[in-house]
Amino acid sequence: MPIALIGADGAVVDSVNAFMPGAVADADFFKAHAANPSDTPLFGTPVLEASTKKWLIRSSRRLNDAAGRFAGVVVVMIDPSYFVDDYDRLNVDAAGALLLLTRDTGLSVGRAGEQLILSDRIDFVAPAGPASPPEQLLIRQPFDQVTRIYSFRDMPRYALLAVVGISQQVAMANFGQRRNVYFGAASVATLLIVAVVATLMRQSLRLRSSMRAASEAQSMLRAAAQGSLDAVFLLKAWRPDGLDGAVEDFIFADVNERAADMLGKPRADVLNSKACQLVPILRQPCFFGQYLTVLHSGVPLEDEFEVRLSSGAKHWLHHQIVAIEDGVAVTTRDISARKQDELETRNNRAFLQSLIEHLPVLVYVKSARPETFGQMVIWNKAAEGVTGYAAAQVIGKHGADAFAPGFGLHGDDAGDRELVAAGGVIELPAKALRGADGTLRHLHTVSMPLFDQHGQTEYILSIAEDVSLRLRHEQALRENQAELAAVTDSSPLGLVRLDPARQCTYANRPFESITGLARGAALGQGWTAAVHPDDQARLAAALARLARNHQPFQATLRGLHRDGKAAWLSVKIAAILVDDAVAGYVGSFDDITLLRESEVALLESEARLRTIADTLPAMIAYIDAEQVYRFHNIAYEREFSQTGQHVLGQSVRDTVGEEHYRRLAPHIARVLGGETLSFEEDDELEGGERCLEVTYIPQWGEDSAGVVGFHVMRQDITMQKREKRRLLKLAQVDALTGLTNRAGFLQKLSDAMRQCQDGQDGASLMAVMYMDIDRFKPVNDTHGHSVGDALLRAFSTRLTHTMRASDTIARLGGDEFTIIMEKIARPEDASVLAAKIVTAMQAPFELDGVTVAISASIGLAYYRNEDLSPAALLKQADVLLYQAKQAGRNTYRAGALAA
Repeated sequence: MPIALIGADGAVVDSVNAFMPGAVADADFFKAHAANPSDTPLFGTPVLEASTKKWLIRSSRRLNDAAGRFAGVVVVMIDPSYFVDDYDRLNVDAAGALLLLTRDTGLSVGRAGEQLILSDRIDFVAPAGPASPPEQLLIRQPFDQVTRIYSFRDMPRYALLAVVGISQQVAMANFGQRRNVYFGAASVATLLIVAVVATLMRQSLRLRSSMRAASEAQSMLRAAAQGSLDAVFLLKAWRPDGLDGAVEDFIFADVNERAADMLGKPRADVLNSKACQLVPILRQPCFFGQYLTVLHSGVPLEDEFEVRLSSGAKHWLHHQIVAIEDGVAVTTRDISARKQDELETRNNRAFLQSLIEHLPVLVYVKSARPETFGQMVIWNKAAEGVTGYAAAQVIGKHGADAFAPGFGLHGDDAGDRELVAAGGVIELPAKALRGADGTLRHLHTVSMPLFDQHGQTEYILSIAEDVSLRLRHEQALRENQAELAAVTDSSPLGLVRLDPARQCTYANRPFESITGLARGAALGQGWTAAVHPDDQARLAAALARLARNHQPFQATLRGLHRDGKAAWLSVKIAAILVDDAVAGYVGSFDDITLLRESEVALLESEARLRTIADTLPAMIAYIDAEQVYRFHNIAYEREFSQTGQHVLGQSVRDTVGEEHYRRLAPHIARVLGGETLSFEEDDELEGGERCLEVTYIPQWGEDSAGVVGFHVMRQDITMQKREKRRLLKLAQVDALTGLTNRAGFLQKLSDAMRQCQDGQDGASLMAVMYMDIDRFKPVNDTHGHSVGDALLRAFSTRLTHTMRASDTIARLGGDEFTIIMEKIARPEDASVLAAKIVTAMQAPFELDGVTVAISASIGLAYYRNEDLSPAALLKQADVLLYQAKQAGRNTYRAGALAA
């Protein structure tokens, strides 16, 4: 059947089987459903469906939403032939006819025997004369060869006329039999027969009227039940002990087709069967128990519940139970789909709530409903973290009630009403916010209205991002750019910045003075005017080569000042690479006119420079791109003369040997790639090792197309390295006691904690002791600083003898000492050593004829790969030392080991 779901606005939401709606919103049945809260079905006048040429009867029923408001209409178009399919259940002979006629369209549908009739040309008239019964009809044009007696019954609810025809032959056959009986009776009984016939005729008329009424009621009830969306059950109580016995089961007195489908059995198999015996699930309390309750109390019952069918599937059912004569009428509907939708809705709501709560941006929603306008309804975790206000402090309140004055995030009701009136999005790039702790932040806020199904603004959604850090970075960037501009303007070189198309985007002030071009004139292609026209082609070729190989370009070009004076410029241009892509270029211009003029003088002084190089103690050499020695000074020659080698014209590999060359090869590759580098090289000589500082400087060709060689400087820094190590050691040793001082201790503590963190299984354990000498100040004040210093040295000696050789003992200053114990197996090992120190320090100290009695107090802290800084670990030991002193001194206190 064509079925359609019509929304509250009259639009078709969904349809099946070629439903063709008309102007539904203006239809009388739609308006009737909208105005009447009852969900009673309405039946319309049969109409002819244009596409299929079928006559259809419209059946409609109101739909409500969860709040009981009108949500639309479900419409079913029913083929009228369905109403006559079961005509054989009526008391009609084999040649009899059952017809349904419409008053408005003249459509007729019915059955005559096995023949289905569907026509708009069958017409009936009332017989003439007062002797004809009022319910009798005469057919104008018979549709077959059978002569019938027709009677009718009006069905105003469906706008139909029900017509039943009994064949005249059957009716007359009964009459003939009865007539023969009458003719055979004695004439003496004529008066009695006439009286009896008269009585029977009156009773027959009454009985026929009652039968027609019952038949009509049954037909109407069956049509309504069959067209219902619910499964309908009529159950009669079954008592094995008679009417006074207890009800042990119910009998299916009648069911509609939807009910039979729900039970999974043919309707004929269901009728007159015991309900609990046929369907054992009905024995459950939600079925049988409630049937008994309604049967005995007479109070209707409505309920929703979940059941598991015999197939194993779970279904949600909604049923209504109404008491009838010695039984109950049950209407049941499968609401599993609706329940599933409700579950999905709850899950979606939970998902959205979780998503909002975990978004990294602030999300807050205010109500725009008239009764709660301006109240906060959503306040996520990010909003709590940024503002310092918890959701419990905000939700359900207006901004002025929830936040401190000057908070800055919430707008007043007037601003919210302007947003609602505008109906669009409002964006604030940097809205100031002062949090609960007084911190000033800036938020990028976007606010927008959210509409309900009627297009009315229901909420105001705001999404904000904390852009305080970005604004600070932008400010820092502007400051850096200003600083960079100041630095470049103070440079002696003229600097230009080119984009990937080699268009100038920046030129500094020295560029103006060197080239004579104003900064504005240098932008775009204007910067190339600083180069002499005769060298423009050379510059363009070099730039094209730079774009291909990304190798820096360096050359000496002729320049042309704006005053017409020629100059020599040293031009260097390098590519700016970002992810191996050219993002631009940077170039420098240096006026080397005076340098060029002095080249002659430089040539003349080359000999002098060589003499100077030979007098330098450093070993200097030049190696070409083929890794062949082309120059070296006297110091270099003296180095290789010890082995009797002559290196000029020899390769580096042949000179230093294969093993040494393998160590130098990576450095040589880097310098030939254009990189200046410096490194240290260890060398073995007779009598010991030495350390050399080696510097490689690339030598570029005239056209800067590549590195043609590199300069080598080697200098012996063995003595400097030894002196540096000696000074470093002295800087970490306490001058009085010879123990590690504070700086050495802190360095060792940091290294020990890092090694503990790098332990293979994370189970490495170490301990730190923090101790001082009890009653040291009285000794120092009584006997003088010399005795005090002697006591510190003696204390250090005794402490060193008490501890393990692997432990690090340090004097932080005064009478404060610390010990680092690494790789201890158990916490008890450190405790034993702490107790041993306390006992050892109880013995008197003999100091140059003075006997001194002191003791020691110790704080012992453990460390095992915790997230703890050296300062925090030392602070723990210091706190434990204080506890030991509070306990009367001459003892130690150990901390607990973290789990």
